[in-house]
Amino acid sequence: MDEPRDRLDIAYSADLGDVRQIDLFAPGANANGGAILWIHGGGWSAGNRRQWHACARHFRDLGYVCASASYRLAPDTRWPGQIEDCRLAMAYLRGRARDFGFDPQRIAAAGSSAGGHLTAMLATDGPAHGQTRPNAAICYCAVLTVHEGDRLSDAVHRLLGKPEADAPDLYREASPIDRVSGREPPFLFLHGDADETVPPAQSRAMHAKLQAAGAASELVELPGVEHGFGYGVTTDAQKASVQHIARFLAGHFGL
Repeated sequence: MDEPRDRLDIAYSADLGDVRQIDLFAPGANANGGAILWIHGGGWSAGNRRQWHACARHFRDLGYVCASASYRLAPDTRWPGQIEDCRLAMAYLRGRARDFGFDPQRIAAAGSSAGGHLTAMLATDGPAHGQTRPNAAICYCAVLTVHEGDRLSDAVHRLLGKPEADAPDLYREASPIDRVSGREPPFLFLHGDADETVPPAQSRAMHAKLQAAGAASELVELPGVEHGFGYGVTTDAQKASVQHIARFLAGHFGL
């Protein structure tokens, strides 16, 4: 019987392979045919793929092939370098579905904060990026608009390299909420109602816009929970979140 196994530090691109890496968590004999690409947060300028290891192993044990991805960080790499790397990671994972033992049409992307922003960007990509668009999106306390005027303005400026007045089209293109078309895959938003870094109003607004456009979307607000709660499976908020994710994926992937 195949045993679960971890494979770390896999380059997902021939270029910049020292940065463009994923850690892979394969379920072995209990594989259910689904996969999850985990994308870390950190204001686009910090964080690392190890932050998601506990969640990746949890879902590996439920039968999902999981990969946690690194990407180039700001300010050394400006936008759109981060989303370009995430597209490459998704393409690598989907392109090896047969090797890793999952259905290439049952891949979710999941991310927190800036990683939630990148997840939502992948999921709101148009037809030109069909190979790298996930089949479901899971957004923990996600940044869903980069327009100026909130606590994240400094981080956004490091990412985009210029103020909004100088590049309004760039800010619109980098804001998932401005990209909703109704053709998106199912979304699950997880947000603490005590989040003072990324207001839960962002998830509420994106959820409402997706539903109004005819896309499937669910919103779970966690009472008393602050920002960045998702990296693990031990706190009450983390336990509730992974239960919601498991239910969401099982329903939409038919697993």
